[in-house]
Amino acid sequence: MILRFFDYIYYRTYSAYKDWDNMPYMYAICLVALLQQFNVGIIAVIVYVFSDLNAEVNKYVLFASYFVFLIPNYNRYTWFANYRQMHKKWGEDKKRKKVLGGVAVIFYIVMSIVLFFVAATTFGKIMRGEL
Repeated sequence: MILRFFDYIYYRTYSAYKDWDNMPYMYAICLVALLQQFNVGIIAVIVYVFSDLNAEVNKYVLFASYFVFLIPNYNRYTWFANYRQMHKKWGEDKKRKKVLGGVAVIFYIVMSIVLFFVAATTFGKIMRGEL
């Protein structure tokens, strides 16, 4: 079910960029990977706060971890679940369903970004000893 939601985010992002750019799949893949990394980051901060871990976080590891999400998503959306297949599934949805889906996607994107930055700020304060 979660994978299907990420597929829908990919599909809607691709649809939004397909008329403006010749590589809409890259925007969609990068957004899905970034949201997945943000979600894992939020979970990691929660685990860190509520456990007795005493780990150092290297910013280069954080940047490199993006590829852990980017590469599998690239493979998935290039070889296994491409836009044409998704368009067959969701392309003929009624307007109400498309609007509700779009609202859900936008809400998820905004909440992922906001919660990530709240978690990152909290983590930074913990690492500096302010909390």
